[in-house]
Amino acid sequence: MKKVIALFVLILSFASVSYSQEINEMDFLTSGKWFVETVQIGDEIQEFSKNDSWMVFTKDGNYQVVMSNHKKKGHWKLDEGHKVIELEEEESKATGLKIEILNETKLLFSATDGDVAYSMKLSK
Repeated sequence: MKKVIALFVLILSFASVSYSQEINEMDFLTSGKWFVETVQIGDEIQEFSKNDSWMVFTKDGNYQVVMSNHKKKGHWKLDEGHKVIELEEEESKATGLKIEILNETKLLFSATDGDVAYSMKLSK
């Protein structure tokens, strides 16, 4: 009987850890300003100042991006199954941003446009 109880407790602990990680991803994403460190387009990497380039994802589905005094706003949603952020802009619907890393201090996502690969590294 003790083995059954121990196994049950172990299964419950794994289930609660998995569930809390799913909740934390959305919480991490919407936790405030993400400062852009680098953007890579193909082989070219551009670094940004932490003070003038950032992104914010809000829980109500809005986002704002500021990159070197250029601003863009729109709506976003998260495809949790594929870990993709889908952005809708005024002009058109952008392709998804694949989340590669997301935790309380780091966000890294990638995207493609035809043959060109993009990635953006952000931090808190």
